[in-house]
Amino acid sequence: MNRYHALRTTLIGALTAAAFVIAPALATAQDATPVPTTTGPSNNVQGNFVACDTNAVINLNGTLLANFDVYFQIFAGATGSGTPLTNLRQVSLAGTFTFSERVSYNAGSTVGTGGSASARVIVARETDSTRVDFDFVIADVQDGCTSAATQPQNPGGSSIDLNSGATAGTTTTGGTTTAASLLLPAPNGGVLNPNLPAEPTVVLGARVSDTFRSETPGLIYAACQNFARALPGLIYDNDRITVYWSWYTRTEAQMLEHLANVNYSVRMNSAIFNQVVRSPITQRDGNFYVFYSVDIGFLRPGHYEVEYRATWNNPVNDGYADFGPGTENPLDDGNCNFDVRRNPNSEQVSYTNMFLPTEFPVHQLISPDAP
Repeated sequence: MNRYHALRTTLIGALTAAAFVIAPALATAQDATPVPTTTGPSNNVQGNFVACDTNAVINLNGTLLANFDVYFQIFAGATGSGTPLTNLRQVSLAGTFTFSERVSYNAGSTVGTGGSASARVIVARETDSTRVDFDFVIADVQDGCTSAATQPQNPGGSSIDLNSGATAGTTTTGGTTTAASLLLPAPNGGVLNPNLPAEPTVVLGARVSDTFRSETPGLIYAACQNFARALPGLIYDNDRITVYWSWYTRTEAQMLEHLANVNYSVRMNSAIFNQVVRSPITQRDGNFYVFYSVDIGFLRPGHYEVEYRATWNNPVNDGYADFGPGTENPLDDGNCNFDVRRNPNSEQVSYTNMFLPTEFPVHQLISPDAP
């Protein structure tokens, strides 16, 4: 499961995107209103979309829970897929909101008169557009864009192009731009890999995340392969290695329930971690966190793999989903493969020899029957 560390949400339930596809034969802008299938606090977003020749107007309104944002991408055609007219874009919103923006298509992209375009709208975690609560599609036929509806309804809205080098979820405070909202929190009060930019889904050649040098070298998130922006990058044998994992909940009471029931099994190259340090409960970004860390020291050059698994004695809830026996999430697991290289300056290193390298990924370090 791909939670950071439990990011599956039951707030809306299963929504079928086909329910929101608007027939392209209609020549006017269309609305799409998802219908929740569960009760209680939930995300609720509606949209209106107007296709023009070289740009489109997208209007959104609704209510978002904490730590969620809206993403959208515009496509040629009426199905919210196929040839993209824009990159994926993120709108940082909170609470009850109204948003409107005119978005230009990618250079060279146009929609001719009578042609269809559509926007796929995604409600997902503000840290990762792949952790989706629900999504829907709104479509329109390009009919000249001469009506008042072709103008933004509340000018001033602004989304962020996730493939342009800008950072999703970026906020500005006191003249300083920070991308912390997109990155995994780290046990030192900062974030993991603060210098790693977001990457598009499809990349030709090596990914930046495979070849970059982190500003937090040696800090390894135990389930890093679940999250693209947690990958360690280049690690040298003179980087002091710390492996960590964490859990967060909406309330402190939920965290105490988690701590009373959770069982962690975390290993590297088949050897279990014994000397694990747990942080106090801390509040960050509106949630309550605990961090677990292991000081590994200096590793010999070679391949290493961490495998992480969490189970619970009794069902628990983190404020977003249920975990443990009898729930949809009986365990939370993941792994992290990384290589340690000889440092480029050939400095002498005193290896701790706590763990020995392997020649290739190990996988399945923990038996499915392990506690």
